[in-house]
Order: sequence, then structure tokens, then C-alpha cells
Amino acid sequence: MMSEDEKSDLGLIKIHNNVIASVSYLATLEVEGVSRICDNLRSSFLNMIGKKTKSGAIDVRSEKTDTVSIIVPLIVKYGYNIPEVALKVQEKVKVAVEEATDLTPKEIIVKIKGVEK
Repeated sequence: MMSEDEKSDLGLIKIHNNVIASVSYLATLEVEGVSRICDNLRSSFLNMIGKKTKSGAIDVRSEKTDTVSIIVPLIVKYGYNIPEVALKVQEKVKVAVEEATDLTPKEIIVKIKGVEK
């Protein structure tokens, strides 16, 4: 579940997928037109048993080639252009993950789950 391993003079640096999910979550919420990030079954279950997780709905899949794919399920605010909001989310998440981790995502998949006021 560790997505990037980097060796420094002092030892190994590991960035967990949850960190990438958290960075992606916060970046997504900064995009105008995003209402909220959808809960998935896993994050709903964790919230139900008392383990609150904000970024649990964002799925980060790491590969052996040190690349990650990020899946962001979201609800768009009514009145906004859905493809434009999705593109802005992709761009914002890419920049935020690169700045925070020095890791370039292989792909960022935005799944529009609904529209609400």
C-alpha cells in the first residue's frame, strides 16, 4: 500500500496511499463547482464504526513501477459545466500530488456520481 519509496542518506522514505488520497481530497474540494466527494462502501463502513475518514472515498492504486492512479468520485453543484469541473479537478489533483510527493499520477479518473444544489 506504499506508493513511493525513496532512499535518502538517512534511510527510506515511504509515502502511503492514504497520504496521496488526503492530498487529492483537499485539492478536489478547492475546485469551484464541486459540491462534495462521494462516500464509497468502504468509507461509509469506516464512518459507521467510528473511524472517520475524509479521504476514504478517493481510491489510490499504486503499481510496481512507482506510478499511481487516483479515482475521485464526486457530486457537482447544479449549474456548473460538468466536464469543466472534472477537468479542473484532474488538473488540481495532479499539481497538488506532484508538489506534495514529487510523484506524477499516471491517471486521475473523475467519476461524476450526481448533481445537487
